[in-house]
Amino acid sequence: MITMKRFLTLAAVFWSAMGFAQTKVSFEKIFFETFSREQKYNIQGASIAGGKLFQLHDGNKPIVVYNMKNGAFVTEIGMEPVKTWHNNTASFSDFYYEKGDAYPLLYVSQENIKEHKAVVHRIKESKDGSMTAETVQTIIFPEPIEMGLYYPNLAIDTKAGFLYLTGFSWASWNKPEKGNAVQILRFRLPSPKEGPVVKFCTKDILARYCSDFKVATQGAAVRDGKLYQVFGGPGNSCLVCTDLETGEEVFKSELNGIPGEPEGLGFYKDRIIVSCNDGEVYRSDLVVKP
Repeated sequence: MITMKRFLTLAAVFWSAMGFAQTKVSFEKIFFETFSREQKYNIQGASIAGGKLFQLHDGNKPIVVYNMKNGAFVTEIGMEPVKTWHNNTASFSDFYYEKGDAYPLLYVSQENIKEHKAVVHRIKESKDGSMTAETVQTIIFPEPIEMGLYYPNLAIDTKAGFLYLTGFSWASWNKPEKGNAVQILRFRLPSPKEGPVVKFCTKDILARYCSDFKVATQGAAVRDGKLYQVFGGPGNSCLVCTDLETGEEVFKSELNGIPGEPEGLGFYKDRIIVSCNDGEVYRSDLVVKP
């Protein structure tokens, strides 16, 4: 008997061999409260842990937390504003800073020309349900011209011990000029015990993969050795799954059912969850086992 997962895998292999690597993944909107605030924030990366969705914002505005079970607003985590921090991707790890912490460490990339770094946050929760975020590590990457990658975005694979950066081979996220293409670079994932600052150089790049140009890298996350990433904006967006062992695209799908700009990506109950810049949240019909 061929299961749906096996069928999709076989289909992806077939289409990849034919040079298409296409499949169709559909999304449905799920209910989420809109947390009212005096100032609208530019929603960026998002990640899921402990049954909660953490939405990050441009400029390091507060992190807004929602309950994945019913979409209810949980709390807002106050952050120190930093104008150059874009917070474009966020990935929860599988390990905790200290025994007893409610949430694993959260890795956040900045995705711009001025800040070639990622910050690691420790999320702490009080008995009353309020939360705080403490930055416990900063990971600094080489200059874009040195590593051949612009607008770096982060996704982590804690099981394999790797950190991946995705971005572009030229300083443009929306134009396929000068042979511009999507790049994926592999680094080791540093331990938080290595200290508050870890600095990588070009010799630390363990692997490099290249794929066709796609507009605007957005949310990304790793599951079972594959990178799931959304690209593009309203009316022109897609989901791409890449095998991180070979660099081959397993499949590519338009974001069917998502009219807005996809920003964050995570997993909940083995479904892909996409958070958009307008605050809407969507769930895929594709089951992705860990």
